This record gives sequence, C-alpha cells and structure tokens, in this order.
Amino acid sequence: MGSDFRKSGFATRAIHAGQDADPATGATIVPIYATSTYTQAGPGQHKGYEYSRSGNPTRAALETCLAALEGGERGLAFASGLAATTAVLSTLRPGDEVAAAADLYGGTFRLIERVFRPWGLTASYYTDDPSIAGFEKIITPKTKLVWIETPTNPLLQILDISAIARLTHKHGAILAVDNTFASPYLQQPLALGADIVVHSTTKYLGGHSDVVGGAVIGSNKLLGADQVLSERGRWRAGAVRCLSNIARIEDARRPHGQTL
Repeated sequence: MGSDFRKSGFATRAIHAGQDADPATGATIVPIYATSTYTQAGPGQHKGYEYSRSGNPTRAALETCLAALEGGERGLAFASGLAATTAVLSTLRPGDEVAAAADLYGGTFRLIERVFRPWGLTASYYTDDPSIAGFEKIITPKTKLVWIETPTNPLLQILDISAIARLTHKHGAILAVDNTFASPYLQQPLALGADIVVHSTTKYLGGHSDVVGGAVIGSNKLLGADQVLSERGRWRAGAVRCLSNIARIEDARRPHGQTL
C-alpha cells in the first residue's frame, strides 16, 4: 500500500491506490483480514497493526484508495454514511453550533436534531438560501461546523464550495462537504477549500446496492491517529466489495459528466 498514485489519473488511482499485492501471499486482490487482534513480538512490537478497531489492513486499503481519489492525506472508513457523519459531529462540544443548507439529507437532519441537539449542541441553523448571503446570515461566533451537500439530497441544488469555504474559514469554522451524490470522479471538495469530505459509500462509490458503508477524508491534522475521528466506529466488513466497485466508478459516472 506504499505506492504513491497522487499524480496518476483517476482510473489508475481507483484501481491501484492502496491495493498493492498482499505482502504475505502475493494475492492481487486485497484479502479480508477477519481478525480482531494481531500477534506481537513483544509489548508494542507489532507490524503496524495492534487491534482492528484502530487499524486493519483490509480497511486501510479502502481508506488509502478513497484518500487518493479525493486528494486527501487520510481517509477513514465507517459502517455507514451516518456513522461517518456521527464521527464528524462527535468532534463538536456542547455549546457549539452547526450551520447547514435547509435542503439536507433527512438522516443528517435527524441526527443533528434528535441526537446532537439533546446532547448539547446549542443550535443548528438552516438556510433556505444556499448562496453565500444565505450562509452569512446563519453563521455566528459559536458556529464550529458548516455542513453542506452539493448536489443536495433530494433537490439537487448546487452550492459554491469555494465561496462557502472562504466564508467558513473567515469565521474560524470547519467546512464539511457531503460528496456522496457527485462522487470524487466529478468533484473534489478538498481542492476547492473544504476541510472534510464525507461519503455514504453505499451510493455511487459502492455502486451496486450490495454494500453499506461511509467514509471521511481530510488532512492528517484533522484525521490523524491522535484525533478523535480516528477511533469512531471504523469498519472493515464491506471494504473489499467497495474497492471492487470503486474500480469501475469511472465507467459508471462518465455518462453523468457528459450530460452536465
């Protein structure tokens, strides 16, 4: 998994990033490492993996591939898109505020309102105007996270990621972009100024309704091993299935790009 594909084309990254031949057997396809723990030569003397909650080679392959596709330094895989969203929201503290567009995936809205508001999120503001002016009206000094989707679910509104990123950073907040509908083939929010990208890999990245998963991609600073996100419910069960589907994503999404 050590090959650097940052300068490679999208299809090459989708097929090869994080998917070197298995060092133990030479297997071309990433094996499923169905282990909870790893044998160590001594306390702390391991080969890079200690416990599958914090690290698993199968999951690491998917995470590396997703980071390469989105242009991020690190990726984290989760059991579902909402699990990934929960991990991001869990970095907030009681008293913090969230700003978002009103056209928001229902699961994300319910998570914010029914779970995190009772937990201590002071306020969540939603704008019916997804322009910069609309977001300017709802961002306050307590806003720590701005959450957007583009295209949105379900109305397919298109938001200006670069402009919203500049506004978000001016106020000292973090911008998270749910890139599920566009996929990294059509859009890379990190290159446009976003801090975090979130996916339901169940959708276009999975592609065939045969796997459920989620992902968060960003910088090492935000997603590093010492950060809270790296220990939030990560998952491996469908990683290989998702990788095999990602390998074909360019063929699936190219027609979409041609109709834009």
